[in-house]
Amino acid sequence: MTTAESKDRVRVAFVGNPNTGKTSIYNSLTGARGKVANYPGITVERRSATIQRKGRTYDIVDLPGCYSLIARSLDEKITHDELSGHTASRPDVIIAVVSATQLARQLYLTLQLLELQRPLIVALNMMDLAEKDGVEVDVDALSQALGVRVIPVVAVDGSGLERLLVAADQALTGHPLLALAPNDAKAVAGVQTALRAAAKPASVGDALWLMTSVDSAVAKEAELCRDALDAAQRLTAIHPDPMRPSDLKRRIIAARYKEIDRILANAVTSKGSSRGPDESKIDAVLTHPVWGLLFFAIAMLVLFQAVFTWSDPLIGWVEAGVSAVAVSVTKVLPSGLVQSMIVDGLIPGIGNVLVFLPQIIILFLAISLLEDSGYMARVAFILDRLMRSVGLSGQSFVPLMSSFACAIPGVMAARTIPTHRDRMVTIAIAPLMSCSARLPVYTLVIGAVFSTSEPVLGILSVPGLIITGMYFTGIAAAFFVAKVLKGLTLQGSAPPLLLEFPRYRRPRVRDVARVLADRCWIFITQTGRVIIVLSILLWGAMTWPNSPLSSSEKASIEQHALTKGTDVDIALARAEEKHRLINSAAGQAGLFIEPIIEPLGFDWKLGIGLIGSFAAREVLVSTLGQVYGTGSSSDEESPLLRQAMLSDVDPATGKPRFTPLVGLSLMVFFAIAMQCLSTFAVVRKETNSWTWPLTMLLGYNALAWLASFATYQIGTALGWG
Repeated sequence: MTTAESKDRVRVAFVGNPNTGKTSIYNSLTGARGKVANYPGITVERRSATIQRKGRTYDIVDLPGCYSLIARSLDEKITHDELSGHTASRPDVIIAVVSATQLARQLYLTLQLLELQRPLIVALNMMDLAEKDGVEVDVDALSQALGVRVIPVVAVDGSGLERLLVAADQALTGHPLLALAPNDAKAVAGVQTALRAAAKPASVGDALWLMTSVDSAVAKEAELCRDALDAAQRLTAIHPDPMRPSDLKRRIIAARYKEIDRILANAVTSKGSSRGPDESKIDAVLTHPVWGLLFFAIAMLVLFQAVFTWSDPLIGWVEAGVSAVAVSVTKVLPSGLVQSMIVDGLIPGIGNVLVFLPQIIILFLAISLLEDSGYMARVAFILDRLMRSVGLSGQSFVPLMSSFACAIPGVMAARTIPTHRDRMVTIAIAPLMSCSARLPVYTLVIGAVFSTSEPVLGILSVPGLIITGMYFTGIAAAFFVAKVLKGLTLQGSAPPLLLEFPRYRRPRVRDVARVLADRCWIFITQTGRVIIVLSILLWGAMTWPNSPLSSSEKASIEQHALTKGTDVDIALARAEEKHRLINSAAGQAGLFIEPIIEPLGFDWKLGIGLIGSFAAREVLVSTLGQVYGTGSSSDEESPLLRQAMLSDVDPATGKPRFTPLVGLSLMVFFAIAMQCLSTFAVVRKETNSWTWPLTMLLGYNALAWLASFATYQIGTALGWG
């Protein structure tokens, strides 16, 4: 039994099942801010950080949580390739994180890591919870049975974490604990010899991975060992013992679990159930097919009620602050292009995004609390039956839930789904979840045309109900698309959902605050960069070409103002601004697409906003802020955007342009349309195809047009317009 060599720089990889606290340990050691949640499927890419301890450098990698190394899903393949050195330099030490409360299930991956014959340490996490459950783990006996060091840790308070690094340079090299039949052992040895000849990693684990994985990614390497694999297939096809399974995979799995039973018998003593009676009672309600769904629906309704109702006073403060800044800048800077760019471009653009930060804070706070408590895993379970009705399983829940914050991590989280067809369907429908970028649009529209509506039943605000309806509109559209894809191009039944319920726990203030701060910072910085650039570009498009009113037009406006008894200077300023906007590049673009969007209830001004929103949805708000002149330097009493939109009147009919029906049509369009270039790029990367992102771009925008058309035309026919 050998140990890792002591050296100045040590590469350490953290590996473990989902929900073992692996990322919590990584965050505690490195100070990184990897997302930590109490349900599986969060870490879908490797994360790395470099730290210094006592003159030594540690390169630490946090690998995706996985249940095995068979490479059925992309996260398992990422983990295997990293550990075996297929895509990067091999780690010097592997730290297997296992939960002391679930050793029977989690030692399976540990045995596979031993088969890689690499220096290994076992971090035995959640020892405090195991003690509460009456589970006693003999650490010394477990270490002796595995043949490697086992270090008890408690990730939540940092106990034992530094010992992991101290022990890293003396980690023992693991040895396989499999008891294989002679023919099986001979077959494995033959594949190992072929791997060495091809200058490939050749541990027992590498050979078994090649012999048992079915993923197409192993095809190239399998070709290098084709003769050895063919020989192995002949050796293992018929087992000499008729009482044992004839399938190699089953024999290996059975051998591993037999070894796990032996280890547990010597190292673990249980005095009772791993779950208390209170948790069982709670689960009986939250996972009930009827009461569980009802509880989830109520929770979502309360959440979206809070998003609008609680944030409204905060929005007012932000709006007042933004207006004050615009007025102050107008007084300080002289009139001209610079003042116009800042007051009419930057301030409205940034301000009309910051104004929705209160909703973002409340939304992310609620989601973080639900995640950290352990409730989200129960939601995945109760939604499994509903999702199976459209050909998906509860495995798609985590990616889709992530998409409510942003479709990009949702698309990437689909890597955890083992089957190709379900992974592709999940990627395809992830952009239909109402992400945080849609929330500003919903809030703007609802605040403009529905904020004064009387509460339903005296307690449920109409804005909250409408936001809830928009989120469920996206979900309904996603289920419809999933059903179509499963029925036409990606046929096949959904795989069974294998899910381990995490323990309920009280959300930790530190973790929730960290996630909340990170999410808000990402929203501000990522959105802010896009908004600043596009706001300046849009300001330029709305400023040039500069087409002033002719003398005859000015005289006509002056005469009309005198006849009506209105202020001539104000009338001229407003007419000048409207004339400039219509004749600008942006105005002409809006007029160009107006025939296409007019059946949806939209005019050319909304058309300008729609054009900008295809770069990023939230740009609509800042765009309309400039279009409606809410930051105009020509008027210090400039109205807020919502008020400006409501006061816009169609000169042909004398009726308001922006009605509740137009607002509803606009929200339906945004609930379905694909308007994010970043999401387009990520889908291209994850699918390795142009077909999927282009089909989604064209298909979802066509579906959005049809849904918005139906909303507006049916509403008009019913007299709602």
